[in-house]
This record gives sequence, structure tokens and C-alpha cells, in this order.
Amino acid sequence: MAIITAKLSQLRLSPLNTRRVKPSAIDSMADDIAAHGLLQNLVAYEEDDLLWVFAGGRRYRALKELVKRKKISNGDTFPVEVRSKEEAIELSYAENAAREDMHAADAIRAFAAMRDVGMSASEIAGRFGYAESYVARMLRLSALNPKLIDILAKDQLTLEAAKALTLSDDHAEQLRVFKASNGQAHSIRRMLTQEKVTTQSGAFLFIGRDAYLAQGGTITPDLFSQGDEGYADQPEIVQDLAETKLDALAEEYRSEGWYEVGAALDQPYDLYSKGYLYPSERDPSETEAARMAELDTQIEAIAEAEGEDSDRIEPLLEEREAIVEGLRSYNADQKEVGGVALWISRDGSVSHRIYRAKAERASKASSVSDGPAPLYPNSLFADLTRIKTQIVQEAVAANPVLALDVLLDSLSGQLLHGAHSYRLALELKAEAVTTDVPDEMMATSDVRRVEEVMATRFASLPTEGRFEAIRAMTTDDKMALLAGLVAMMIDGTVFAGGSPSERHHQFEQIAKASEVDIADRWSAPIAVFDRMKRASLITLLRQETGDASADNCATIKKKSDLAVNVSGRLPSKWLPEPMKVGAFDQPEMPDDDDGMMDSIEAEGGADEMA
Repeated sequence: MAIITAKLSQLRLSPLNTRRVKPSAIDSMADDIAAHGLLQNLVAYEEDDLLWVFAGGRRYRALKELVKRKKISNGDTFPVEVRSKEEAIELSYAENAAREDMHAADAIRAFAAMRDVGMSASEIAGRFGYAESYVARMLRLSALNPKLIDILAKDQLTLEAAKALTLSDDHAEQLRVFKASNGQAHSIRRMLTQEKVTTQSGAFLFIGRDAYLAQGGTITPDLFSQGDEGYADQPEIVQDLAETKLDALAEEYRSEGWYEVGAALDQPYDLYSKGYLYPSERDPSETEAARMAELDTQIEAIAEAEGEDSDRIEPLLEEREAIVEGLRSYNADQKEVGGVALWISRDGSVSHRIYRAKAERASKASSVSDGPAPLYPNSLFADLTRIKTQIVQEAVAANPVLALDVLLDSLSGQLLHGAHSYRLALELKAEAVTTDVPDEMMATSDVRRVEEVMATRFASLPTEGRFEAIRAMTTDDKMALLAGLVAMMIDGTVFAGGSPSERHHQFEQIAKASEVDIADRWSAPIAVFDRMKRASLITLLRQETGDASADNCATIKKKSDLAVNVSGRLPSKWLPEPMKVGAFDQPEMPDDDDGMMDSIEAEGGADEMA
């Protein structure tokens, strides 16, 4: 270590200086140096006949500012302490951290530089008094695309957004997502995890980390969240395990004699329309009555002697409540008409609702419950009906006369017949129906969403002066606009865990009237079969091609290979059951059944299928 006198022209700001973001108060520091001189020397290392300042960067910038002001010249000399280059990184960070809070971008570079010269995270943490977990997270940020760290340094990227970008290790992907998300942390996180499942989701907590890992699943850690949160990279494993576990629970209820049992990953959207079924309550036995009386006496005595908040009271109350709960149960008669809905809650537990299901003849009205529909997992069933909705919407948009009929039917049903809008295929709320499905589900189709077509065709329709513009349209353009707008509101989706209803029956009528050939607009891509269970694939093949073909494929070990084989063996223009026009038709009820159906509707859920 030596202090020398060097010309300002010999000095350069070192690239190892951890503070690259221009600090504040340079002007005031220049004023101070001009008034009192340089009170503290600079610190630099020598390389290529120059002195590279790695500590005292603000003082160096202040001196350069004074050159601009013509207060000093580049030929003036100043004291410089010369150190080795190896000391530069650590000393630079120590000085900057101790004085003005460093910018996050500078701190990220500093930790990375210290790591690159051999310091471990624990050594860095110990040297500067940081928690090792903090150092580890900063090192994780140093893996960002260097361009993004530069953007962070310019305060054009927030630290939260930078953290979200670490969910990908691909520099090109990081930069693409940053640009596409406008730097919004929540958008970045959504874009980088849209094909993954968080380990804090209900489905993942339901199956458990160990079960997921045992099936070969991998997890991308989220180092900037609390605990060991992250993202499951194989959502299909999570779904398969969760559905298998739910199916086992549902089978337990079925074995108890319940008329209808449904199990889904999410709470059924139409559960609100199903009437509650409350348990019956029996009288306590002599033994139970005696024990409850004894517990009441003990609780009263303890409360009088020790107060009502005594710790001895709680276990006695719990025992009494358990006896009372045991008096409530569903009898065989209730189970014969009762339904059980099971779904996974956000905390990973299984929630359930007991409701009054349809009367026995409702099973005759169902064309789906006893058919092949169970072959398809709930989420796949929902996606298939979304695709079907897209195709029917497309057909209606091309048929203004039919669109007008659909519109008049919906308006008449609501205004003349008092029908509820949610029971109609066209729900008049002026909201476009969402039909988003994974891209791989549309790999074999060129169907475009109607809202995209409409946005292009009527791009010139102004917001201001819209009514006048519509009035000036030709009749053909008006009818095309009507058809497209009506089509955007038609909904034939059966949501995951839900059941076909009167609305879907009306949707089938529209599909038939459109005369659309679903198989001409879409064929099943391999993604459909990848999402089906192994047993369902074999059953499907047996139904469509016979026992020999099914038995032959049953020996295939890998499910991915089985999916390919099943896909290749099915007849041309084959459609999954939910995709067929007429799949959710309901048979006409005889006139003498009107009273029965009215009474069922009064009990709640008459037009909701199991």
C-alpha cells in the first residue's frame, strides 16, 4: 500500500467499482472540493499505465465536474492510494455500502464479482454483516441477463420484477418476457409460470410434495418467496395424482349408497343452484344421554369453582360436541336422493357439500352421465366444450339470420317468459364469452376466435360517434355486425366439475341450426389423449375399434406411447363425446310430468345434470 500523487488525466473510473449508478449530490461534493480541496485521497489499482479508481468514485466524478466548470484541469495532481486489483472489489463494496446506500443493480454486481474471485455466500455475508439467505438471493439476481441489470440500474425495471424474472434461466426468454409484460412483476410471474402449478396451490398441497417427486416431477424454486415455495414443472402429474386421489374419495361415498357423487379439482360453478340436504337427527341412546348429563354436571362444577375459562372445560365440551355430532347423519332414504360434491380447497384440504340431487327420473333425462363422458377428466371436458363453443360461434357469426333468431329467442325468453339469463345459451350481459384453451388443443384446427375476427373486420368502428357510424352502415354490414356480436355471447362451455344443464340443451339447438360440421373445423390433437387417464384410453379404444385393438394396446407401458397409438387407431373424423352436436340434448318430457318437474325445480337444481 502506497500513497502517490497522480495527474487527474491518469485516472479512470474502474469497471470493478461496484457503484455504477450515478450517485446523488455530485454537484454539492464538487462545490465542497472547490472550497476546501480534496480532503480524502482516492484509492486505485494500476493497470495498462493507468490508475483505475475503485474507491472514491463520487470524489472522482466531482473532480471531473470541476474540470467541466474550468475550476481545475486534467493536469492537476491529487493523492491516490494504490492497492492491488484483488483488493479492489471488496474495498469498493465496503466503502460504498458504508456511505450512501448502493443501488440494487450495483449491489447485485458486487456480490457476483466477489463470488467470481472465490468468496462463498457465507464469507460475503460474514464480511459485510448480511444474512446468508440475502446474499444467496442477490447472487440469484446476478444470473439475470446483463441487459436487464443495466435496465434495473436505470430504474426502468423494479426489483420485484427482476425477482420474478429469475423464474427463468434463459436470458433470451427473460428479455422477451420483460418487454411483453411492460416490466410488471405480476405479469412476468404469470407469463413464466402459466404452464406450471405453484407448490402452494390447493391441488399440489392435496397430493403432497413427496408424491409429486416420486412420479418424477421437478420443481422450479422461487427464491424470493417465503419458505420453500416454487412451481411444479409438470402440471399433468399434479392433475393425474389429484384426480386419482379424488376418485378414491368419491368411490367411498358411492359405496355408502349416495345417489350422485362428483369430484373435481375446483368447486363446481353451479353448486349455488343445488338445494341443501341437511342430516337427520336421532334421539340419543340411554348411554349417550347419561354421558351428556354427566358432562354437563362436570362443566358446571368446574366453571363455578375455577371460572368459565378454565382449561379443564374445553376437552369436556369437545367430548359433548362429538356425541351431539354423532346424533346427526344421513339415512339411506336421503342418500338415495342426495348428492355429494367434492373439491380441493386452497389449503389442500377436501371440501364437500351435500345437496338434494335430482329425483330418480332425472337419470333418464341425462344423456351424458351413463355415457362415455367419464372418460374425459373435468378440465379436458371443459376445454373440449370451449372448442365446440368457438366452432358454433364461428358458424353463427357467418349466419346473420340465425343470429337474429338466437337474439330474439333470448330476449323473448327473458322479457316474455321470465326465464333467467344464466339458463339460456345466449346470456345478454354484453360480455364476450371466454373460450381460451391451450395452444396444443388447437394444433389441428384453423378456427379463429370470433372476437379476433370482429376486431379486425370492424376496426374502423369509432368509439366516439359509434351510433352515427352504425346508422350509416349498409344492411349487410349491420347484419354481419349483429351476427358477430351475438356469436361472441353464445356459451356452450361445461366448466370443470360442472354439469350440462338447460343452457347446454339450448346451445345444442343453436349448433344444429347452424348446420356446422365440427369434424371439418377441428380434429383431436395428441394433446387430448395425453390428458386422458390410461384406463380411459383403453376403454375408448375398446368402444371405438373393438376388443382386439384395445387388448393389443393395453400392453404398451409408456402412457405417451399409448396416447399416440390410440390417436392413430381411431376412425377418421372421430370426435370426443362432448364435441358432438347433440351431446347435451335433453329428451322431451311427457305432458303429465309437468307437475313433477315443477316440484323438482322448486327443490333446486332440476335442470342441472349430474
